[in-house]
Amino acid sequence: MIGEDEIIFSGKYKELDFNVRYDLKGANERDVAGVLVEIIKTTEPFAYEFSEIDCKKVEEIASKAGKDLTSIAKFIRENSVRKQLEGTVKEGKLITAAESYFFNRALANAGVALLPDVSSSIKPETEKVEGQIVFVGKYAKWISIKKLGLEEGVKDWEVSGLLSGVVQTAVNKSFEFAGESGEVNAAKRRKSFGAAADLLEELSGKDAYVIVKSLENLGYAPYAHPGMLKAAHPEIKIPKPKGRTAKG
Repeated sequence: MIGEDEIIFSGKYKELDFNVRYDLKGANERDVAGVLVEIIKTTEPFAYEFSEIDCKKVEEIASKAGKDLTSIAKFIRENSVRKQLEGTVKEGKLITAAESYFFNRALANAGVALLPDVSSSIKPETEKVEGQIVFVGKYAKWISIKKLGLEEGVKDWEVSGLLSGVVQTAVNKSFEFAGESGEVNAAKRRKSFGAAADLLEELSGKDAYVIVKSLENLGYAPYAHPGMLKAAHPEIKIPKPKGRTAKG
């Protein structure tokens, strides 16, 4: 399966049903970034849905947060958002997933971009892999392989962990291939909603990369990622930060 430059994403689990292959032969980096953005858009909702948080309740809270970063900051300061989010999880240790989804939805509702502004003309072919969810990405020196067997007894959170890993990789590589990478300089803060409110005000007018990485550095990554499940499910493997030429 590894040899050609391609991205394959295939799997069927409950409502999730993807069977695509993108041929990346001759593609430029922005083309690849565009493909990864499409994969994020179709995958991320399922990563949150299977994480065992009450997505509808989180969405309801986020819907009241306002239409710009300043309004979201004001909403956070004037409401006990953390306390409200505690009511969206059956397992308290999943609060990190609820926090991630809150910022994801609040920022989306405000029209704040969380992905690079790229698209791709590469059309997917159909590629079906039975009995598992598989993500394979290969382009130049980048290789990523993620698999989960769908044998009887697989849990929703395991599927969420796999999908979150796909999203995290796709977010990081899409920014990189779009030409956006590097350290984001910000004042050191301890994770808290108050600190997040201060940060959001400072991020007004900034681009998607700076917003995403700044929130991520504070501990509120606004995209699905395996770390949001780690406290509740220690078995989850957290990808280590890797360079451009490494697997990831």
